[in-house]
Amino acid sequence: MPEPDRSRERDIRATLARLERDREALAKSWLVKLIERASLDEISDLPTARIASELPDLMSGVLALSEGGHAPAAPGPGDQAERLIQLRDSRTPSASDLTRDVTAIQLVILEALRHDSDELDGAGVAELAAGVAGATASLQEAAVENLMARRGREAHTVAENDPLTGLATLRSLRREVERALALHKRYGHPFGLLVLDVEGLRQINDSQGAQAGDRVLVQVALAARRTIRSVDLPARIAGDEFCILVPDATAESARTLGERLAEAVRHETSTPDGPGIRVAVGVVACPEHGDEVGALLDGADGAMYRAKSGGEAVAVGAPAEPEITVKRRT
Repeated sequence: MPEPDRSRERDIRATLARLERDREALAKSWLVKLIERASLDEISDLPTARIASELPDLMSGVLALSEGGHAPAAPGPGDQAERLIQLRDSRTPSASDLTRDVTAIQLVILEALRHDSDELDGAGVAELAAGVAGATASLQEAAVENLMARRGREAHTVAENDPLTGLATLRSLRREVERALALHKRYGHPFGLLVLDVEGLRQINDSQGAQAGDRVLVQVALAARRTIRSVDLPARIAGDEFCILVPDATAESARTLGERLAEAVRHETSTPDGPGIRVAVGVVACPEHGDEVGALLDGADGAMYRAKSGGEAVAVGAPAEPEITVKRRT
């Protein structure tokens, strides 16, 4: 009995070696199956040059996994799965896309095995087919796990950064304000908050389209980045509202920054056809206007509305007697 087992192992290795030499043909067969089930738009988006470059190596990796115990050092399914995901390049595939991709890999290998198994007996064919099935099952499991991990990272990025401007979101701003409050309560460090409202954005969207409005928001973000310090945190907290956290700042120094920001936005958005966009800036500072996140944001929001209604560029909040009651953000 041992002798037939060693002979079968040798035949399996020889068959896998031939399949390895034909890896480009296997890659072409896989690509044909992918194109057969894809829409015209998906076909036009396929990174064919990348697939042609990387898919043969991926096939080699799957064959090495299929060899199982016969392979001294097969590549891990996690690495192969990540390469499979990246072959889509232009878009993140769905779990069903990956399942079909892996199934297609299994089919093209088994079809090739059917035409190249003369040296294998029935038991050898079954053993190698089982190895292919096990390899592709491991690849599929790793691919779905990698995909879920990637989506988790993307969701975290979207939650922490505004996708249009790249600035922080309200969620991450609130967290940083809470940290600034903790520093103030422990060490006495003051800080300022500025809320900016982009005036006329709705009219721009209605008259020129949403792309024009988005372009203005990006310009406001760019002006803010160029004006503030590296330690300051700019955030987009609503459709047309921004907020700047300014560490180690009093209300007066934050007001000066607000005036500079208003001028920077006007300069950044000005065109030969007209003046730039006007922003209204509300300013508060801790501890001068409170020491609680919601109250400070509400105070800056109220000051911004006062500046807006009064035609001013900047207004400083007065939390003891707020002139305008605003709904606290959650």
